[in-house]
Amino acid sequence: MNKPLLFLALGAVACSTLAETAGGDSNLPSSGVGPFRKLTGEEVRGAVVLDDKTLDYRAPSALPLGSGMADALYFVVHDSASGHDVIARSRATDGRSFYGAVQDVGHHPPTVLVSDQAWEGPDLGHPSVLAVAGGVWLYYASNGAIGLAKSSDGFAFTKTGGPVLAADALGPIDSASVAILPDGTFDLMLAQGGAIYEATSADGSAFTRVDADPTTPAMDPVLVAGQGESPPFDTLGVADPCLSPRTTEAGRLQIRVLYTGYAPSEAGVQSSIGFAARYGTSGALERASGPVYAIGKHESAPSLFPWQDGSLLYVEQDSTDATYRQIGGAVAPATLTLSHPDPYPDSP
Repeated sequence: MNKPLLFLALGAVACSTLAETAGGDSNLPSSGVGPFRKLTGEEVRGAVVLDDKTLDYRAPSALPLGSGMADALYFVVHDSASGHDVIARSRATDGRSFYGAVQDVGHHPPTVLVSDQAWEGPDLGHPSVLAVAGGVWLYYASNGAIGLAKSSDGFAFTKTGGPVLAADALGPIDSASVAILPDGTFDLMLAQGGAIYEATSADGSAFTRVDADPTTPAMDPVLVAGQGESPPFDTLGVADPCLSPRTTEAGRLQIRVLYTGYAPSEAGVQSSIGFAARYGTSGALERASGPVYAIGKHESAPSLFPWQDGSLLYVEQDSTDATYRQIGGAVAPATLTLSHPDPYPDSP
């Protein structure tokens, strides 16, 4: 099995980072990300990135591999043998043609992580992967807490023991996204109870929650459900944070978060992808006024992958018949047209 070169960059995160936008700090902290447009049939094989009604692909997390549009993708699949959710990996040289896709006959994405710890539940979810110290660290959700596994090659992982962040009085943690800030600390955004909170760590192995407003006695989230937007897109709750810090041209740290926003619809509940951000390491996030990606397929769990000319957005979404989940793709800037997809790689 070929094991591609790992790429370590300052701020490299599970959802990756977007290219610097012109103008430094001239825009509000919540501007400059997206909007994204759905990939066309000319840009991706089979109309979506990963699709299999048995595997039920969910919760993608991208890892740049250091060469053009090459990246690895970690995601949740349903293991029919055990009946539980596990984490698998694939790879593409163009960010779109992933090893083991349904059109890549004879290949299957390998499982890299299963539930085997006393604190875990039977299922694993929401991977958040980043390059650290020449290896790969994979954060994941299980049993209402966040765990960590480490690997030197991105395939064989060793878990670190107990959770790095456990459930508390606010309830179980649904998902988390981790990034390394310029000062070397680890920042973590987590979804809990329909809001997004924040935690920090010096070494990435044990996190302490931080309050968006330390002057209040309660633990305040950094992002809550929107109020009064027209049209509404996140008024019922926010979830699935994708943390993407950058240093602007003017030298300011910008904390950026893509997320799933939920809102009422005639059919029940709809979801779309929103964006919020702030300057600096503390305080609440400022949301963009509308979604950055909305296609009406209950899209959720965003993950970003940048390259020199733009950024790909991966999302979990409904299949055409809405009977299972798949991973779709989008691109920004929306005016960019991607080349014909590459052949599938011969290894994951």
